Amino acid sequence: MRSQRRGDIVAGCFIALLGAVVIIAASRIPGDPEERLPPRTLPYAVGFMTLAGGAGLAFRSWRYRGQDLAIKWPDRDGALRIAVNLLLLVLYIALIEPLGMPIVTALYVAAAIWYIDRKRIVAALLTGAGSGVVVYYLFIKLLELQFPLGLLQR
Repeated sequence: MRSQRRGDIVAGCFIALLGAVVIIAASRIPGDPEERLPPRTLPYAVGFMTLAGGAGLAFRSWRYRGQDLAIKWPDRDGALRIAVNLLLLVLYIALIEPLGMPIVTALYVAAAIWYIDRKRIVAALLTGAGSGVVVYYLFIKLLELQFPLGLLQR
């Protein structure tokens, strides 16, 4: 029988491993240490936060001694939801270069929110647009990180 505790331990270990991979990949990003904010700064921060969050989840679940909840494997609808979200993530990664980070972020966030709750199309579009604006002004303009601009560059 699958349990919430076991699932959290496995998920935490996987997330921590993902964080470690991000840290290793970030260490290979070329950049001048004399720059105000080297290009690997944000990936390092994300990697360390992901590693710490995953390790924390796994450790907390490992130490938990209360009633363990039994969980079911996702049914057909749950598996479809997971598959669609993975497809959206693949499309996000594939479209970063041609469309640019702000536009593809807006589209990804809007599509993911709309897929989860189809009654709130306006909220999905507004949240997606807001996410794209935040990515553009915070990461590209303010922090001067080198994300692809795609269509905005032309």
